[in-house]
Amino acid sequence: MIQIISLIVIFGVLSAASIVLSGNRGLISGDISGKNFLQLLLDIRFILAMILAVGSRFTFIFINNSLLKFPNLANNSTTITTFVTASSYVFIIAANFLFLNERLTVQQAVGATLVMIGIIVMMR
Repeated sequence: MIQIISLIVIFGVLSAASIVLSGNRGLISGDISGKNFLQLLLDIRFILAMILAVGSRFTFIFINNSLLKFPNLANNSTTITTFVTASSYVFIIAANFLFLNERLTVQQAVGATLVMIGIIVMMR
């Protein structure tokens, strides 16, 4: 179970870093068509974000594989992995707060808390 928790943390960090890099206002603001789209594709932040996104996909596979080793989770391992990786929202929200200066409303914070409670309930 420690391996699964470690993989979930790795997934969250990779996802958050990818989103922070690709969510940078300087990168995504303005017209994203034609020449600007090509510049986006060649931007080092975008390239790094995509590499991190691929890393998170591999981590998803490793989590899924780890869940297959638990008989009570094996039959639904991909679905459970999908819900468990939703815990990356915590990492993403924290990273967006720290690096992109984004803030949650009370309603959004309550919703995020409910998602996390649901994930905990599913893993029991």
